[in-house]
Amino acid sequence: MNWAQITVTASHDASEAVANYLFEMDAFGIEMKDATDSTTSLIAYYPMDDRLNTRVGKLRNFLSKLPTWGLPSHPAKIDLKRVESKDWTEAWKSSFAPQRIGKRLLIAPTWSDIAPDETEILIRLDPGMAFGTGYHPTTRLSLELLEQTIEPDQNVADIGTGSGILAIAAVKLGAKYVDAVELDPTAIPVAETNFAINDATEKISLYQGDGIKTVQGKYHLIVGNILTKVILPIIPHCPSRLHLEGNVIFSGILESELKQVQEVLSENGLRCIDVTHEAEEGVMWVALRAQLASPYCESARFLG
Repeated sequence: MNWAQITVTASHDASEAVANYLFEMDAFGIEMKDATDSTTSLIAYYPMDDRLNTRVGKLRNFLSKLPTWGLPSHPAKIDLKRVESKDWTEAWKSSFAPQRIGKRLLIAPTWSDIAPDETEILIRLDPGMAFGTGYHPTTRLSLELLEQTIEPDQNVADIGTGSGILAIAAVKLGAKYVDAVELDPTAIPVAETNFAINDATEKISLYQGDGIKTVQGKYHLIVGNILTKVILPIIPHCPSRLHLEGNVIFSGILESELKQVQEVLSENGLRCIDVTHEAEEGVMWVALRAQLASPYCESARFLG
């Protein structure tokens, strides 16, 4: 697959709004760099497919509306460049070094010879074009909450598994089994490979589909490192899919979206327990853990 590299040059004041919009259009990844003393370059990647022209058109329209929100539209401009899959992958590999997350997790690429110490849990990844290396704040936040929350022999659903990193971490942290769901067909073989690399295949069932409705299990924990627009329609289905006092962990939430997510959780009998934040290149990301509130548990058991 070939990819389009879209570079947007915008004022510092408008850069966060532009970054948020690029993510809303399902950017695979975003890099922010100071172009000048007053401008920021935002570099985003999208598949080179039949939706690219539509995305660019929507982006131009969004930039033209910046003054409506009190943000300068000058000198906003868009540059488009085709990137060969091989070139992007090799450049990315050169920057993917082992890293430690939480108290015990060690994430390393398959080509690294790093060895964990006796207290560490090693996860080896070859993410290919799938999301989830541990380098993005949303993945780190997800892993930290997962490590803090999961208990031995629990059943887990991983919605939007991507590279499979959360499903693998769940297994290595003691999960009995994991149902992993992924919508993007290009991510499926990547996840399958990573499950095999980490000897986790027997405990993970992988499904291609859209959201929690793809699987039929009952879970102690539901995790999703996905965008808010994907999280919100999933939340109403979670209570009936959780065991009593089960938990959900959601990441990929922008700080400006947190209140809305919390309100929808509360409306569906899920009480927010933990909220964590991490900023990267001017964007504040949020992850949270919510628990099925006790008064709601009895009725939740009978929902479809």
